[in-house]
Amino acid sequence: MSDILYRITDRFDSLTNSQRVVANYVSENISNVAFNTLDELALKIGVSTTTVIRFARALGYSGYSDMQQDIQSNIKGKVSLPERFSTATSHIKRDQLLLDSFHADIENINQTLASLNESVLRRAVEAIVKANHIYLLGMRGSFSMAHLMATRLGQIKDRVRLIQAVGSIFPEEVGGATQGDLCIVFMFPRYSRMTANIVSALKKRGVLILMFTSQNYTAVKSYGDIILPCAIQGLSYKNSFVAPLCLINYLVTAVSIEDTGAKEVLERTEEMLSQGYYFGL
Repeated sequence: MSDILYRITDRFDSLTNSQRVVANYVSENISNVAFNTLDELALKIGVSTTTVIRFARALGYSGYSDMQQDIQSNIKGKVSLPERFSTATSHIKRDQLLLDSFHADIENINQTLASLNESVLRRAVEAIVKANHIYLLGMRGSFSMAHLMATRLGQIKDRVRLIQAVGSIFPEEVGGATQGDLCIVFMFPRYSRMTANIVSALKKRGVLILMFTSQNYTAVKSYGDIILPCAIQGLSYKNSFVAPLCLINYLVTAVSIEDTGAKEVLERTEEMLSQGYYFGL
């Protein structure tokens, strides 16, 4: 992660609403920002030049030119993932790794909790309860979250489907999706083009999209109808998914309370599981 992205992550909560708009744009369009004039950038974002300047100063730069030079330097010195691994791990103190790792995840949870909107959460729960069919989608690292939520929701909801896309058969997996259905998608950097294409196809069919994503989500904002931003800053070179997992736990619990058919589905599920496949609580 470049220096400016570290600064944005560290100071995001202290930024004003208009400065957060700039932060989201810069985070997702950093290469373009490197070559835009102040006026051009402000026009693209839809804010005043003063807002951009104040944003740069809020990050510790002397002004826009100083921030732009830092971005240009980072682009010129762009490194590969293995090199980023070496850079990130070199800053880790091994004797306090456990404590730092837990603290970083606790901070992600706190940041996510502080940014969540109650009305958006209520809308998310309502969408899950009312959906005719629910599709869960996530690629690579995000697949683990999609699988977990599909498993948990499938215990209390009928017609829950995990899109696995094995052998690229996703067209067959979502072929019946239509209006009245819901797709819960996990889209975190680096964004999967396949995920974006599947979501775009589902939206054209009238499927509602509930999206888990990062707090700087300008680049993927158009894909989600209901957006749940999560803090995912990792201690090392990879994202942390602790906060999204907490949010999954909340949503499944809320749905189990609101959905009148949840107990009946759970009883059917438990009956199957108790027939010699598992034992213990």
